[in-house]
Amino acid sequence: MHEMAIKMAEASTGLAAKPPPSAGGLASRLRFGIGRRLAFGLMAVAVVILVGHGIAARTTRAAVNAVRNMQQEHEPVARRASAVMQQLVAYDRAVGEYLQGIPAAESNDIGAAADALGAAVQSYFEGPPVPDLTEAIQLRAQLASHVDHGRELVTSASQRAHWMEERRAALGRIQQRIVSAGGTGLPINGTQVVARRSLADLASAMSVLRGDLATGGLAAKHEQLFAQALSTHAAELQHSPGRNWLSMIRDDFHEAVHLRQAVERFDTANGSARREFLEESAALTAGVQSYLQEPARLGLVHSAARAATAAEGAEHTLTMTGAAVIVVLILVSVLLILSISVPVRRLTRATRALAGGDRAARVPRGGSAEIDVLADAFNTMADQVTRAESALRAYQSELEHRVAERTQQLHHLAHHDPLTQLPNRRQLSTRLAEALTRATATGRRAALLFVDIDNFKSINDTLGHNFGDHVLQAIADRLRVTAGPQALLARLGGDEFTVLLENVDCVAAVERRAAEIVTRLQEPVAVDGRVLATSASVGASLFPDHAQDPQDLLRAADVALFQAKESGRNRFALYSPALNDAAAQRFRTEQALRAALEAGDLVLAFQPQVALHTRETTSVEALLRWRKPDGRIAAAGEFIQSAEQSGLIHELTEWVLRSATSTAAAWRAQGWHRVCVAINVSPRQFFERDFVDHIARALHATGLPASALELELTETVLQTGHTTIQSLRRLRDMGVSIALDDFGIGYSSLTSLEKLPINRVKLDRMLVEGVDSNPRSAAIVRSIVALCHGLGLQVTAEGVERPAQLEFLAGCGPVAVQGYLLAQAVEVDLVQQEARNASERARRWLDDELLAEGETSGSSLVFVGAGGRRRTTAS
Repeated sequence: MHEMAIKMAEASTGLAAKPPPSAGGLASRLRFGIGRRLAFGLMAVAVVILVGHGIAARTTRAAVNAVRNMQQEHEPVARRASAVMQQLVAYDRAVGEYLQGIPAAESNDIGAAADALGAAVQSYFEGPPVPDLTEAIQLRAQLASHVDHGRELVTSASQRAHWMEERRAALGRIQQRIVSAGGTGLPINGTQVVARRSLADLASAMSVLRGDLATGGLAAKHEQLFAQALSTHAAELQHSPGRNWLSMIRDDFHEAVHLRQAVERFDTANGSARREFLEESAALTAGVQSYLQEPARLGLVHSAARAATAAEGAEHTLTMTGAAVIVVLILVSVLLILSISVPVRRLTRATRALAGGDRAARVPRGGSAEIDVLADAFNTMADQVTRAESALRAYQSELEHRVAERTQQLHHLAHHDPLTQLPNRRQLSTRLAEALTRATATGRRAALLFVDIDNFKSINDTLGHNFGDHVLQAIADRLRVTAGPQALLARLGGDEFTVLLENVDCVAAVERRAAEIVTRLQEPVAVDGRVLATSASVGASLFPDHAQDPQDLLRAADVALFQAKESGRNRFALYSPALNDAAAQRFRTEQALRAALEAGDLVLAFQPQVALHTRETTSVEALLRWRKPDGRIAAAGEFIQSAEQSGLIHELTEWVLRSATSTAAAWRAQGWHRVCVAINVSPRQFFERDFVDHIARALHATGLPASALELELTETVLQTGHTTIQSLRRLRDMGVSIALDDFGIGYSSLTSLEKLPINRVKLDRMLVEGVDSNPRSAAIVRSIVALCHGLGLQVTAEGVERPAQLEFLAGCGPVAVQGYLLAQAVEVDLVQQEARNASERARRWLDDELLAEGETSGSSLVFVGAGGRRRTTAS
């Protein structure tokens, strides 16, 4: 306790006070007196522990022997019995899979399973202790017979597989001869295929027969259909391709029929053998459980019971020993307390007095030697506390001085930007309010310039934030010089600065100062060995012309800055009430759009796209619509710009993607299996780093295949460099189709068609508008379509509204069209009907003309168009 008191004093004062030399001898006497009493108590505890240990050792030894017997005798037998059961199940499963024709099952696997079962059986019966049950010995012979039986079944099943393979080969030779004779047709004009009816019927029947290689009544029916087709056209086929050709067809067909019949006879005869094998497997499984696993389990249970009984005895002994130790400890503790409690009370009272602030408190000397040592140590500690308190007062004075210095530093940090050391937003608010008060008192004007660095985010993203910080410091230095000593320059945060001008004479002076800032920030800036070209946009507002308080003046400058950026950046703009009205309108539109998104007032309309070469509708474009409170449906062009400016475009694009993909997945589940959906993607959303991952999550959540989704991107998005190319390639690797939208009115770079990983080009309606009236427009569109086809790109023409446009595009090759002539944009409940109507309108406009041209042919032909559609014309 004396040493603890010294350490407490040192910790509280920071002084390494040393005890007086005589304290060491007193402490030794204290330790000896207390130690003697403790030694007697510990000896009593040791005696109790030794007696308890001797009793517990006997019971523990019995438990250990039981566990050792279980580990050395019964557990190996149980493991070997389990191995026999596992290998038997594995062998039966391998034989069953092979007999059922599962592709993963191989004869080599069956042989390995048989060897493993044999090894497990040998290990069980030859390992110690050797089983002597008659039933177990008989079971070993039955297992060997069972393995041989399984191998016989596998051998017979191999013969059946050989017959099935010969039948496939015979049908394949028939199919090859029909194809070589022209059964699949010959191409005409690059888009259609002509085939003789007799060969086409044989090819169709053989495709059905080869598609169903199973045996039974259905295969026999398909063979009968092929035989009927062969008999019906026998006379024509003897003439061409010839008798030999027909004879080889018949021979191969008879061989295929004979092989199927052989397989069916084999399946009928081999069924009973398989049932016997399964019954034998079940009986052996029960035998292994009864004669191998059960005896081992009973041995383990018996050994575990003996070990548990011995462990319970040891636990009881240890419990009694622990109770005895506790009783002895309690007796020793009581004796120690009675021998020192009274003297310690005096020491406790003095300690409380010292802790309460009475620095004169001391413990009277006297009593036993031990207590006298403690009293002397306490008095020494009290003296040291008194000296340490004086030292603490000196330290406190120095600490208060340092706190005052740090408070000044924190005040500076609270009102200045730590990066540029310019006044921050808080100080600007205070100084701006003071400036407006002075301007009101003097009747002079004040101006506030809001400066924003153009495209500063690209510097951070490209060169890193540390480099961006250095750029901001260089720009701040340049602004200090340009603003002048009379102006207040502040940084609001990020790349935004403000300049406060007092005693402004006229608006022209503000415009000159803003123009100087724009011009000055256009000059190249050298940072860390790099020379960068920067620019800035500036918005200006005046007091009291544009606002009456600091917040409104700052808001007016911000509105003017927005106008400068909207006008093309790198310029300045002066606030006007009309700008505020426009900002208010944007805000109202943004708030209404957010409310519409939450209330479910946004809907999707779908406009079908018809492939002219197949007359089919397999794709629809999802178009965003807003149902206003007055019932009017607003198109996306009325609000999409506000959504992009406010950042709400992310939520809109996410909603459109989720709604469109889930709708397309529902259509496919209802039977419209080939439908695809096209979605327009905002440039701002596409440039997000996780955009591709977001697409993958949406497809996974709705279950829509990636090939059923097409993303429409404008040329402006696709002209953004390496990062864009990587995102497009990731989308292509997923299977998502990429369409270049509005082609023909933007950059229209032909190099982009070569380099960009896109699938489709969508011709803008302005490009398609004059194809039926302007030869130059027609030539341009025809050339673009041919170029896209040569590059392997699909083509869709937008804005088709006249029949003449449709007929022209139908002559340009495989082209899809989208426009009011064939289909309107309708809500989800009407899409499938509108798609069917669009296909019917395309056929009505185009197929009648095609049929009229075909009337000049004098023979019956079968036309097979793209997509597998068949149409017959006759004279």
